[in-house]
Amino acid sequence: MKRIFALVLSFAVLFSCLVLPAGAMFDPTPVYQVQAQSAYIVNTDTNIIVYDKDSTKQVSAGGLTKYMTIALLLTNYADHLDDTFQMPFAISDYVYNTNNADMRSNETFTYREAMYAMLTRNANEAAMGLAYALSGGDLAGWVSQMNTLSQRIGTTGSTWTDACGIDSGNVTCAVDMYLILRYLMSFDAFVEVSGAPSFTMPAKEKHRSSSVLVSQNAALSKSGGGKYYRSAMQGGMCDVTAFKSDSGNQSYVSWANKDGATYIFCVMQSPDTCDDFGYANRRPALCETVKLMDWVFDSFSIQAALDTDLTLAEIPVKYSSDTSSLQLYPADSMMTLLPSTGDGSVTQKYFHLPDHVCAPVQQGDVVGTVELKLAGETIGVVDLIAGQDVSRNPLLFTVARFQEFLGSLYLKVVITLSIISIIIYFAWVLLNNWNRRKPTRKIRRR
Repeated sequence: MKRIFALVLSFAVLFSCLVLPAGAMFDPTPVYQVQAQSAYIVNTDTNIIVYDKDSTKQVSAGGLTKYMTIALLLTNYADHLDDTFQMPFAISDYVYNTNNADMRSNETFTYREAMYAMLTRNANEAAMGLAYALSGGDLAGWVSQMNTLSQRIGTTGSTWTDACGIDSGNVTCAVDMYLILRYLMSFDAFVEVSGAPSFTMPAKEKHRSSSVLVSQNAALSKSGGGKYYRSAMQGGMCDVTAFKSDSGNQSYVSWANKDGATYIFCVMQSPDTCDDFGYANRRPALCETVKLMDWVFDSFSIQAALDTDLTLAEIPVKYSSDTSSLQLYPADSMMTLLPSTGDGSVTQKYFHLPDHVCAPVQQGDVVGTVELKLAGETIGVVDLIAGQDVSRNPLLFTVARFQEFLGSLYLKVVITLSIISIIIYFAWVLLNNWNRRKPTRKIRRR
């Protein structure tokens, strides 16, 4: 299992070891021992990975496949969600005796109603019927579009083989589900629908009266969620029926918000035994999710890592009679994820500065940067700016430049070349004088 710095920090908080030298090593013990095969938790405000356990491990996607169907729907039809389609008879055999919302063939539904059915009841007929209608019966083409969009979103470990997740060929991983859910969260319609504890389906051709679809995400329901309920929960989906009385693994992908901080939780393949809430119908993945949710919100908060009113560093100044050093301040407080009981002092600071600055300097000029690390992980880089104006002394500048000129390589080269030229000149003069003084031989003729 990969060790992520937030777990490290949590351990540090618990043991009051917040101020640590750069490069210090810890032996972290998670506050909750995750039993899922893989998990991935990210703070979306800072993009900081809070927890990572085998997040690239490929697992069965199951009903989570519907997230990709919804992603394709919203990508192409976000402004047409109230358009309608008829539930085709052709998909009834495929989804028979699986998760459904009793959406019958030849009944008319809006795209939005189908999305509610998918997100509240994990309804397979909603996903397949919508895909069939929008693709003109070309389900293979729809699946091809799902895979293309998935790759565009950035997934690398996912393959989609149908629109709902019944087929065993649908596989994914925790990191990919994080990317897909984050993409979906950019659509207001998804945020609204996913967060609904229930939805009233209007009467249809084969339903004389409306019906209520209660969300399988028990964490959304204060009245019926029991120990699973969390007010911070914003929406989520399970890969199978969310409540189960049998044994087996279960996955849950969700997001939560509290006190202005938002996290995505991807808990993949939790064993049945990890649900210790005591209900006959167990929700192992949701049980692990809400425990991790409690830990995250108790342990971390968005805080300022730096104080823009405090001097962070000093640097020598040349050519000024006003001061010999310049005070530097952070240009930004850098709001980031920190232990709830700590402050900016828990970060390690690495300065990237020149040896000196040359006057004149204006207040606010960027002089260098400071890199902030938390338990060895870089959490951000902030500009360091001049805290005051510094004027140049013309005399000091002139003298310094003259001194620099005297010691410059250019002057040394000029002097060297001049000396060489003089030597060559005198050698030439001496050679000419010597030639003139040589006696001239007379040639006698016979």
